[in-house]
Amino acid sequence: MRAADSVRDRVIMLLLSTVMLVTVVAGAGAIGVTSLTEDVDVLVDDLRPAAYSNIALRNDMSRAQASARGWALTGDDSFLRTYRTSVLDAHMELAQLRSLVEDEEELAAAVAQQTDAADRWFSFADGLVRREPGPVPVPYLLDGQVTFERFVALNDRISFKVNDGIDERGEQARGEARHVIVFVVLASLLGTAATALVGRAIVRRTSEPLRELERAVERLAAGDLSARVDVSGPREIRGVATALNTLAEENQRAREMEERVVTQLRQLDRAKDEFVSTVSHELRTPLTSIAGYIELFEDSFDDLGPQQRGMLGVVSRNVGRLRNLIEDLLTLSRVEADAFRTSFDLVDLGQVTVDVARDVAEIAARADVQVEVSGPETPVWVRGQAGQLARATLNLVTNAIKFSMPGDEVEVCLDVVADQAVVSVVDHGIGIPAQELSTLGTRFFRASNAVEAEITGTGLGLRIVQTIADNHGGRLEIDSVEGEGTTARLVFPVTNDQHPGNIPQLEDITEG
Repeated sequence: MRAADSVRDRVIMLLLSTVMLVTVVAGAGAIGVTSLTEDVDVLVDDLRPAAYSNIALRNDMSRAQASARGWALTGDDSFLRTYRTSVLDAHMELAQLRSLVEDEEELAAAVAQQTDAADRWFSFADGLVRREPGPVPVPYLLDGQVTFERFVALNDRISFKVNDGIDERGEQARGEARHVIVFVVLASLLGTAATALVGRAIVRRTSEPLRELERAVERLAAGDLSARVDVSGPREIRGVATALNTLAEENQRAREMEERVVTQLRQLDRAKDEFVSTVSHELRTPLTSIAGYIELFEDSFDDLGPQQRGMLGVVSRNVGRLRNLIEDLLTLSRVEADAFRTSFDLVDLGQVTVDVARDVAEIAARADVQVEVSGPETPVWVRGQAGQLARATLNLVTNAIKFSMPGDEVEVCLDVVADQAVVSVVDHGIGIPAQELSTLGTRFFRASNAVEAEITGTGLGLRIVQTIADNHGGRLEIDSVEGEGTTARLVFPVTNDQHPGNIPQLEDITEG
């Protein structure tokens, strides 16, 4: 294909015409902006500051005049201090005003006259404040008033001249801006027309192949891995089409490989679950035997010394820890199996919380912790598996008791908020460090302060609770402050269907 048919060549033509347009417009704009900048600089740097400085001078002189009269009549030192401050400010404003208008001959002359008038009044005022307080001769005051009025007249004259200069410069800037805008608009219209002709030629040559590419991409995005595009059009588009077809073929092969990998991973996951379940079951029997022999050994031999009984206690505690770990592994394996979801029944969460409170009564009594249960008097129905819901609530309550201090209280509250049942378990124990809250619910995770306090646990309890909540379409929320306590919430959707029909009941998942 000839180079003239290349999109690159056509784009270069479009870019050249655009560059020419931008150059012309930028040149005109630069000339106009330079002229406007000069006028604006005069306005911003000289005339407007001069107007403000002239007004400030007028205010300073008026304040000085009032303060001098106040001192002459009353002798109050506050008037004298105000007078001196105002005179100092007026001298500073006069110096600034002279520097601002030094390039404007007419204004500079007017400011010089105003400075002379101000100096004359300063001489009068200095004599006035040096007098002893009391009545001042009227002719003396009239001379000072005439001098001050001459200053005011010159001040007004300067204000008029400055404002006239601002208006003149502003009108000049507006006129130049209009000329620049007209030129820029005309140049832009002509350049746009030329650019449009070149762009139309490019679009006409490339639009159809691009639309075909778009349709092929949409089909691929929708999951049609067989979508392909005809290789046609300018050479750049042909290159894109070839690359897209190659990508589609590789994506199809990758998808097939991914499906095989997913299948293998599922098989491995099932094998892992079966292995954990088998090993856990196999370990339960020897652990039970070990625990039995330990109890038999302790009961059969009365002459055991303290050291021997201590060693047996260590073995017994570690057997208990292994047993709890195995039970938690089995429970987690079963709740992650998902098979129970088809056998949900109606469950009253209120009854679940009451039953859990009864189940932990002995544990709470041994830990000297009070468990308080509150909730609505009417049933709160959710759809789920009663044994799992009880296990999730039990884990949260036992955790709260475990991490509480003797004499503390654990609150178990059931509420219904916006068609959602919320089981809240609140304790006032050791809490969880803020930086570790994001890792809660991961397998075998235990808070650092719990480990330091040597509080036993497997690190699977919250993982089990979270999995049960997910399986029931709910969620687990935890708020905690280290050293103040923890609030754990189980949130489940409330159901209005109170007719379970023929849905079968599952055995409690913690059994067996």
